Amino acid sequence: MNAVLPGAIDTPMLWDNPNVKAGLEKMEMTDVGKPGDIADVIVYLASDKASFVQGAAVRVDGGRLDRL
Repeated sequence: MNAVLPGAIDTPMLWDNPNVKAGLEKMEMTDVGKPGDIADVIVYLASDKASFVQGAAVRVDGGRLDRL
C-alpha cells in the first residue's frame, strides 16, 4: 500500500481554513500546489509503471514542509 501526503493545494478547503483566513498561517503562492499535482502522483501510483513501488509515502508539497 502507498500513501500520498498532499501539502497546501489550491482548493476552497485551503482558503476557507480559519488560520489562513485570519492570517495566522501565511500562504505564499509558490507554496500552493494545484489539484493536478496530486492527481498526477495518484495516476502514477495506480499505473503499471508503479507496480514495484510498495509502502511509499509520497509527499507532494513542493518542499514546503522542509521550509517550515
